[in-house]
This record gives sequence, C-alpha cells and structure tokens, in this order.
Amino acid sequence: MLYSNSYWLNDPYAYRLPPAYGTLRWVRYYDDALLVDIRDGYVVDVIHDFFW
Repeated sequence: MLYSNSYWLNDPYAYRLPPAYGTLRWVRYYDDALLVDIRDGYVVDVIHDFFW
C-alpha cells in the first residue's frame, strides 16, 4: 500500500536525491526517503529525517 505511485518521488533531482533506475523508486515514508524495489518491496536504501 505505501509503495503505490501516490507516494513516489517522481523527480528525485528536485529533492537532490540520486537517480533511481529500473524498478527502483524513491518513496516518501513520513520524514524518510526510501529507495524501494517496486517488484518485490525490498528497501534498498534509507535516508532518515530527509523531510524534517
């Protein structure tokens, strides 16, 4: 549910995040930015308190 496209950060460059390639997407989760593989839901990277 939290990995639906309404939570995706479609333009990571606007947030100064590294680009996400292939099936990876940046997702906002509360104050954190998560790099998620949307095929299986695995979290690849986390930036804590990014949106603080």
